[in-house]
Amino acid sequence: MLRDNVESVRLDDVELAYRVVGDGPELVVLLHGWPQTGACWRHVVEPLSRGRTVVAPDLRGYGASGLADSGYDKRSTAADLSGLIRHLGHESAVVIGHDRGARVAHRWALDRPAEVAALVLLDILPTRVVMRSFDIDSASAMWHWFFHRQPELAEKLIAGNVEAYLGHFFARVLDSGAVDRETFEHYVAAFSDPGHLRASFEDYRTGFTTDLELDEADHDRGLRLQAPLLVLWGAEGGLARRDVVRVWQEHHADPAAVSGHSVPGGHYVPEEAPGELVNAVESFLSDARAPRG
Repeated sequence: MLRDNVESVRLDDVELAYRVVGDGPELVVLLHGWPQTGACWRHVVEPLSRGRTVVAPDLRGYGASGLADSGYDKRSTAADLSGLIRHLGHESAVVIGHDRGARVAHRWALDRPAEVAALVLLDILPTRVVMRSFDIDSASAMWHWFFHRQPELAEKLIAGNVEAYLGHFFARVLDSGAVDRETFEHYVAAFSDPGHLRASFEDYRTGFTTDLELDEADHDRGLRLQAPLLVLWGAEGGLARRDVVRVWQEHHADPAAVSGHSVPGGHYVPEEAPGELVNAVESFLSDARAPRG
């Protein structure tokens, strides 16, 4: 399973765990979301590694990666990944992110555009758009954002009940088999450590402060994505009725470089629609290499 064969590298203030599959010249970095680890890519890493090198890290504070006293904002986490690809001997990568990892990928592409050759974002809208658009329905669906924001309280209430808490979020995909019992137990173990549980909530908390402030400031000064961008989302998920491509076009320097579509299933795209994800990425990368004009 992808959680095996873990390597690690010491970066400025944190030990980052990662797995490498393949040895091709093109580097692909896979960034997981919450409440997951790099194991969420288990169905896609092998097909994507044909002719490529695929790296699936655990973000700082998640899974097998270490803890830090601070730095759970997306800029700091993206800097970790910049250090990781350089440690592996690469200057740029195709970056694929899901959920929280997609927010890190977005920030990485804004801060260090030369390092992100192509970008794939799964089932998210930009942080600033989400924060500006909360209403009764969306706040009800994303209640955990606000719960995780409560310092110490969230950790105290969930500690000792991690399996039940994560089971709420994974109920549908456990029932469908998209997440098997072994993988679910791996996720439960990963978040049962109090330090890692707290770190994952710090990830959410920075979304309301540092991340949002930076995203708003950059957008106001005209900073936009440069890399070719593919966006995918679950046809049965929370973005089903949103014009996802148009929103991301508004956050890109070249709207024509943004493409995307829905895929079967809900929010957990790498686990619910792995075949569709791989096919879409292969087509996207082929198109991105083709001469334009």
